[in-house]
Amino acid sequence: MAAWPVAIEDIAIVGHSMGGLVARSACHYGRDAGCRWIDRVRHVVFLSSPHVGAPLEKTANVTAWMLGLTDVTRPFADVLNARSAGIKDLRFGSIVDEDWCDADVDALLVDRTADVPLLESASHYFVAATVTRDARHPLGVAVGDLLVREASAAGRGRARRLRFPIEHGRHFGAMTHLELLNHPDVYDQLRWWLASDGR
Repeated sequence: MAAWPVAIEDIAIVGHSMGGLVARSACHYGRDAGCRWIDRVRHVVFLSSPHVGAPLEKTANVTAWMLGLTDVTRPFADVLNARSAGIKDLRFGSIVDEDWCDADVDALLVDRTADVPLLESASHYFVAATVTRDARHPLGVAVGDLLVREASAAGRGRARRLRFPIEHGRHFGAMTHLELLNHPDVYDQLRWWLASDGR
């Protein structure tokens, strides 16, 4: 903010996939640290962010755990477990360090993810996608946009739930995870939300 050539009135953060988790984490830690930029954040938009986890990372966790059961396959488990901490955060949507402190990060599907509220001073929006036109189609429910399920993008989990106002969410059917990045319909939705504050 100090280096920006003009005064900053509003900040809008748009995070795609893991970027949405990074945005939530930054807002959480920025608020706790009393950072000045937090007071300017007005909008945070999540494009298919796995707020309650991503099935591919859960599958990698289960696969590595199974490979680690025998001496013959344990080297393959070690290779698979070399995934970055950021990728492992996708397992349950972890955004704070405390989720992993003093824990075995490769334990089988252990969810220690803290319930971190959204930034109170900002409006939050989510975009979810499914490969099927109907979000309730069994295939769409199972695979979402191929990387993130619709329920996770909407912050709806069994143990945790993000409280998005209903008008602050949008589903796009027949679209994949990466298509969200450049699709004109997604851009139009973002423009409308940011211009009208979703009202």
